[in-house]
Amino acid sequence: MFKDDRTKKRNRLMSISNSRSLSRLAAVQTLYQYDFNEKMNLKELKSINNMEISEIYEIIKKFNCGIEEFKGLKLDKDWFLKLVNSVSNNKNNIDSILEGFFNEDWSIERMDHTLINILRCAYIEFKDFSKTPSKVIINEYTNIAASFFNRTEVNFVNGVLDKVSMSLKK
Repeated sequence: MFKDDRTKKRNRLMSISNSRSLSRLAAVQTLYQYDFNEKMNLKELKSINNMEISEIYEIIKKFNCGIEEFKGLKLDKDWFLKLVNSVSNNKNNIDSILEGFFNEDWSIERMDHTLINILRCAYIEFKDFSKTPSKVIINEYTNIAASFFNRTEVNFVNGVLDKVSMSLKK
């Protein structure tokens, strides 16, 4: 990765400036882990205490190169749990709905696990977190995508989320 690419990704992560933004990132990362370890007990997440949330925060911070911009942020536990549980409980249904918004070049089977979990979380927010404006959801998840992927994938996320948003408004 070139220095300019790292700077751009760091700048995107700097936009994670509140507890909900950090909770979205943590949810995507937790669901990514769950994809590779389905024995992970998501029901145990409901009993997360503040110490465990702090540990998750530290893991996220280290994973994201120890970025200081996360300092002082706390996960919104309720937001995080609702997002993770809603996605994990409805994963197959969400996937079949999302596939309807993909063009022929994209399929869930070939898609990176982080990318599909970004789309899954955004879909749940559109559907179940009705107080969050669509533009905010699209912006938040496009920023998360930009911290992991190149322009092609970010544009894909933006396009799919725009289509999903429009279809749910009808």
